[in-house]
Amino acid sequence: MNEHRGLWHGKRLDNGEWVEGYLSKSRNVKEKPAFLKYCIDREETGLMMSYIVASETLGECTGLTDKNGKLIFEGDIIAYEDETPGQYEYHDSLFINRGIIKFADGQFYFTNSIAATMDDLLNSGILDCEVIGNIHDNPELLQKGAADELYRKENKL
Repeated sequence: MNEHRGLWHGKRLDNGEWVEGYLSKSRNVKEKPAFLKYCIDREETGLMMSYIVASETLGECTGLTDKNGKLIFEGDIIAYEDETPGQYEYHDSLFINRGIIKFADGQFYFTNSIAATMDDLLNSGILDCEVIGNIHDNPELLQKGAADELYRKENKL
């Protein structure tokens, strides 16, 4: 589970693509005054590459994967089935709950956790949930009804 701790991702400034790797800072001495920029460093075909990323998109890896094996990062939006009614979508006695992965006070947690906690969803290092997007690319998924629509599309309802 912890083999991915220390891994980060962020959106590249040059092309807007997401990149995963290790966080570093680089001083841009060509600009006056010189200032630090966040970078994601990763090995590609035997070479160490460094990509400048937008600081607001940085997210640390939780070290966990969702039910599909996808790594879960800070800022990801997750969806999970819940038997407890609340303010979420309803499917045959199950509710599709969703929340945002966040990091505070030395631990990862998710918002909208009225009925469940990270520990409730954790099963041998795999969260019984699905990453459905992130707060940077898919903020509309946090609107009421969005997870319901996504569930219907994926399950061809």
